[in-house]
Amino acid sequence: MKKLFTAIFGFALICFSAEAASKKMGFTAAITDFETSGTETLKSSSNKTSTDVSEVVVVPSLFFEVTNDRGVGLGIDFIPADAEIGNKSKTKTDTDTDDAADNSGTNTAAAEVTGHTTVYLMIPVKSAFLKLGYVSADVDTTETLATGTTYGNETVNGTMISLGFDRDLPNDSFLRLEAAYTDYDDVSLTGSQDDDSVSNKVDADIDATSLRISFGRAF
Repeated sequence: MKKLFTAIFGFALICFSAEAASKKMGFTAAITDFETSGTETLKSSSNKTSTDVSEVVVVPSLFFEVTNDRGVGLGIDFIPADAEIGNKSKTKTDTDTDDAADNSGTNTAAAEVTGHTTVYLMIPVKSAFLKLGYVSADVDTTETLATGTTYGNETVNGTMISLGFDRDLPNDSFLRLEAAYTDYDDVSLTGSQDDDSVSNKVDADIDATSLRISFGRAF
């Protein structure tokens, strides 16, 4: 998939010339449904605990793009704020009495997505456009676990596809509406060792569906 996107963007760059390119920049508000599914595997027993979380948040971002005279565009979208995903708490009683680790109590698992950046290619389709993007973001875990286990952070990549249209407004400004879907790569995190010198493992899958409303200006 990465090779395919590299080829697409390489071809698009050939199509651009400084004289023909118009520039646009603006602000986006994305009503986003994050679908997060995760599984924690206990290394001492191989028991697995799974959960699914769905959260709808409004995610702001800034974008800048250049478009040639054929309507093909290259752009970058950056989210300046952090987004919390997968926040969930669960209380359990420790029934494992043959080890030193006590895992009773309330466990809260959550993560923050930071530095979310999308590089994208826009392709005109009649009066609309198709957008293909490559996504990179940092996932910072913010868990509070009764076992004292902590998980590290991970850089996650993914792909984005959207379909939308622009409407011209006065003073070289425009309004954009699009529906987008982002598929992030699977996240795999290994926790710190507990009192029994074993490490649990978390596997998570994150997808996002969004309705994006943008306001921008050409210059």
